[in-house]
Amino acid sequence: MIEFRLNDKEYKMPTCWEDITLKMYINLSKLEEIKSTFSIEELYLMRVLEVLVDVNIGELDEMSIDMMNSISTNIKFMQEVPEWKFVERININNIDYIFPHDLNKLTMGEYISIKTMQTDKGDIDFIPYLLAIILRPGKKILVENEERMIQEKFDVESMEQRRELFLSHPVIELMGPVSFFLNGNIKS
Repeated sequence: MIEFRLNDKEYKMPTCWEDITLKMYINLSKLEEIKSTFSIEELYLMRVLEVLVDVNIGELDEMSIDMMNSISTNIKFMQEVPEWKFVERININNIDYIFPHDLNKLTMGEYISIKTMQTDKGDIDFIPYLLAIILRPGKKILVENEERMIQEKFDVESMEQRRELFLSHPVIELMGPVSFFLNGNIKS
């Protein structure tokens, strides 16, 4: 992360994929979808910077051209395709969230929730909901003298809370499980 100051306010901006949250990634993806509608390249770049520092549209408008050029050199990493890591467990706030061992054994509640969210949300907005359904807290249990991580049962009531939690988590850790899930590794 780099820090910069504009009008007596401090801002932090990511400088690598590890700094990009899921929320930023979603907003950047939405911007990319409408990139061709920007008639001025600098306006698109300004919107990207606003997403990266998580501010409202127009909040950085007083930035000088020199400052924008200087700051924007730090986002060249976005031209690289990130290498998503597939992880079976993500620790957030000392809670292990685990990915299911077998995606072909989803419960009907999980399956229906996934299909409902997939229908109700756009492709990119579906991602945090998918994560909230398939990545849930887990605990270690002993099975035949072997420790295994077992997910908590799916419950729609806690889905929104997990979705919010995942939005502020680094996307680099979350997209591996999403990619694995969406690339046909589950039978419909």
